[in-house]
Amino acid sequence: MSEPATCICPIPRLDISAEGLEEQAKDLISHTEQATARLISSCRDNTSVNFETIIVPLAHTDNRVKARVQYIALFQAISPSPDVRKASSRAISLVDRAYLKIFQNEKLLTLVCRVRKNNSSTNNRSEEDVRLLSKFHWKFIENGMHLTGPSRDRFTWISHRLIELRVKFMETLGLDPGCLWKNKQQLAGVPLNKLSAGAGEHDREGLYRIPLKRPITNLILAECRVPDTRREAYLHFREIVVLRDEAARLLGFPSFAVQKLTQQMLGSPGRVNDFLELLQNALKPLVEKEIAKLHELADNEGPIHLWDFDFYHTRILQEQNNVDHEYISQWFPARVTVERMLGLYGELFGLRFEKEQDSALIGYLYTDIFPRAGTYNHAANFNIYPSFLDTDGKQAPVVTALVCNVPQAEPALLRHAKVVSIFHELGHGIHDLVGKSRYATFHGHRTVTDFTEAPSQLLEYWCWTPECLRQLSCHYSYVSPELYSHWLGGREVRNATQPPMELPLVLAQNLGATKQLNQGILTLRQVASSKFDMQVHNPDFHHDIERMHIPEVYNSLLETTTGLSGPAIEAGYYSYLYTRTLAADIWSSRFKDSPMSRQAAKRYRQQILNHGGIPGEAPTSDTYLQDLGCKVLTTSV
Repeated sequence: MSEPATCICPIPRLDISAEGLEEQAKDLISHTEQATARLISSCRDNTSVNFETIIVPLAHTDNRVKARVQYIALFQAISPSPDVRKASSRAISLVDRAYLKIFQNEKLLTLVCRVRKNNSSTNNRSEEDVRLLSKFHWKFIENGMHLTGPSRDRFTWISHRLIELRVKFMETLGLDPGCLWKNKQQLAGVPLNKLSAGAGEHDREGLYRIPLKRPITNLILAECRVPDTRREAYLHFREIVVLRDEAARLLGFPSFAVQKLTQQMLGSPGRVNDFLELLQNALKPLVEKEIAKLHELADNEGPIHLWDFDFYHTRILQEQNNVDHEYISQWFPARVTVERMLGLYGELFGLRFEKEQDSALIGYLYTDIFPRAGTYNHAANFNIYPSFLDTDGKQAPVVTALVCNVPQAEPALLRHAKVVSIFHELGHGIHDLVGKSRYATFHGHRTVTDFTEAPSQLLEYWCWTPECLRQLSCHYSYVSPELYSHWLGGREVRNATQPPMELPLVLAQNLGATKQLNQGILTLRQVASSKFDMQVHNPDFHHDIERMHIPEVYNSLLETTTGLSGPAIEAGYYSYLYTRTLAADIWSSRFKDSPMSRQAAKRYRQQILNHGGIPGEAPTSDTYLQDLGCKVLTTSV
């Protein structure tokens, strides 16, 4: 089926210039302002104020913004051109301000409130319609429209300042944080050909360049060799959390976390903290055992440091579980593995992926798996165009992109952790593709924060199931004659026995058996991160956050953590853990006994994914804790 003729989202151009992006932003802003003005002027009396005349046109405007803003924002992450990346950041700032004005329009708020008060407006409307009306009204409240005088002026200033800071923060994260230079002896045990893009270069003295790239705040603060960059990232973060707290209190909330969580599944900081305490207490006995095993391998009696963990974790895998990730990676060449991932998803969800541009059935999936200078340096999925019903009532096709950072040197092999990561991110793309909402604001991942990750976390289970691992695998020597020659290398041709095409069952089983290894320690890192997130976003009084020494709080809570992931997960880091309880429950109840069940996948797709997410009854944490290797009694979140 070809795309709808009236679709406002043509297939995206990826060769756009900085000027082209700025022009796109100006066009979108102009359309948004004109549509808002037309909507307000069209309502002359109370009889014309109802869901169809107010909410539906406002939804079309909202659809259009969401259908184009992600395309503009995409280039912050994927463009190798610094000018295009900067233009993308500037354009997003302008669009965000224009979008903010919609929900700070007094006349439009009055019309939305009239629709809410008119009970007949939502009679015979769908659940999605009712949710949309509630969400639009909440946006006005969140944007300070019930405030007056100086309080509203101050809130408006804070809103615009937060947009500026978010853009600056993301630009800072995109800077090159520098590198380390180490010789071969200092890199003993490191496969130099497996280092990230740009690494492995060496000067005449034999020193190897090790880039320090990860787009998360704590690694900039901890490892960036440019003091001004570290300072700028920290000051931006501090100002953001202080202003968020002030804005929330102006709106009448006790803290920013209370405001944010009001619309989430757990509902309050208290319930989040209860959930985190439950996990921490349940995990303590398991973590003590895991640390004891690490000490058995250590060469001294001192503490196990953060920088020691991966080394000892790898030794346990190799020496006690017969898992050599470097060897196993030979069965996961990047291109073929991604193709097989698509095949598995297609089999599971009844999808067909074709390369021809004009054969899209429900949308378009771009794959960009190799790095370029200046681009996002981890695996991520970017929703470019969401799906929604356009003005002609036709479902607009989805456009979504998988962006990775796989070392490009052939044979470009993936370790199992990278296989899981890419499969997870591709899962977000599948969520985008199969989602069928009427309004863009509910499409795919645009659900409540504490459900967003659950579909992809659920799909990680397939990467630990031996039969599915084998389905994803193909030894790189079978990919092409060139790679067969690469595999032969210095081997004697007469004595060379080519490995089996699929990952041997015993290796897949050994790998699957390590799923719980050190998960207590790894999960407690996230618990600590989540507690830090709650502490900075839920102070008792505003002066507490103004006086808080954030690095000190960070270090005391996050000695074993990977850090807070930037400003986009504000007061929501706990959701990475909570969604794992949802994923574990869905896996156990629907897929554990038959991972490739088309019937189970169809029900899951129709009941949850099509509508953006949110299962009915919230599960307990028992299944997740058992999955980590804990012995648990009946618990509740």
